Amino acid sequence: MSWSLTRIPFEKGSLLLIKNQKGLQSIKYGQNQSSIDLILDQYNKSYVPLVWNEKAFELESELFKQYFQGKPVDFTPLKLDFSSATIFQKNIWSITRKIPYGRVETYKSVAQKINHKGYRSVGRALGRNSYLIAVPCHRVIRTNGDLGGFGSGLPLKKYLLYLEGIKQSEM
Repeated sequence: MSWSLTRIPFEKGSLLLIKNQKGLQSIKYGQNQSSIDLILDQYNKSYVPLVWNEKAFELESELFKQYFQGKPVDFTPLKLDFSSATIFQKNIWSITRKIPYGRVETYKSVAQKINHKGYRSVGRALGRNSYLIAVPCHRVIRTNGDLGGFGSGLPLKKYLLYLEGIKQSEM
């Protein structure tokens, strides 16, 4: 059994999309070839054979193409495989998936939607998000308007928010 893999280049690097029979297993960001090689090495060490298969990603490729052209895109039709996530992560990621294009939420507001008081644990759950952009954790910021953290780096978070028309002054 192997998983399918494709690469989607954009202005700031590339996305690596990995899919198994249950859906997208991950969407990872690589800024350059060495970071992409590192991601691929991690999968090779897990003994999951990856097969390049662009045809398996026609919908994803079209949605990301539109997204990187600055068009509002709804990624909720994509089937994501959350099977390795905890129940808490699944809850946080499901809420985060519903944040509309061009809007931001705070860690606090995401926590409140599940009656949870631990805002930092929300941040940790989002930090384990393996579905870059499809689970738009870049749209979650601190209550004071600061960006907070981002697993793929703050420059990419700023770029994605800018791409969606969100200016720092609007946060």
